[in-house]
Amino acid sequence: MRCRFNYIIWLAVALLMVQAISGCISLRFEKIQEGADVFPPPDEFIQKKTALDEILARFGAPIDLVDMNGDFALHYRRALYRGMNVSIGIPLLKDALLPNPSLETAGSLLRYDSVVFVFTADGVLKDMKYEKATGRSLWEDYWQ
Repeated sequence: MRCRFNYIIWLAVALLMVQAISGCISLRFEKIQEGADVFPPPDEFIQKKTALDEILARFGAPIDLVDMNGDFALHYRRALYRGMNVSIGIPLLKDALLPNPSLETAGSLLRYDSVVFVFTADGVLKDMKYEKATGRSLWEDYWQ
């Protein structure tokens, strides 16, 4: 004759595993864009020949305007953030073992499209730099 106690132990273990696994699971996706789309400068923008009016007509108002000891710079930037957050709460652990049994992980991707136009005091293009989908902001790196 088999002992029914073995079945009860296996049933209790199975119920505990189901309770531990059946916690709350949440998944959140985020996509945030800051700034307008930034396009590459056209080939007709030539240094020392392009005027401020042409660039403003093509790109519109800049994100940032910086005085550079007589010269000035226009900065256009679009920041794109994509992220995902996964969180799993396990109720059995909260009640029995741990005070905060939440398991969380997150992934994020931040990309910048930037263009900087540097002008002389009389409004003629002196320098320009463009970068697409970089992991760092061009404006912070421009001075290094």
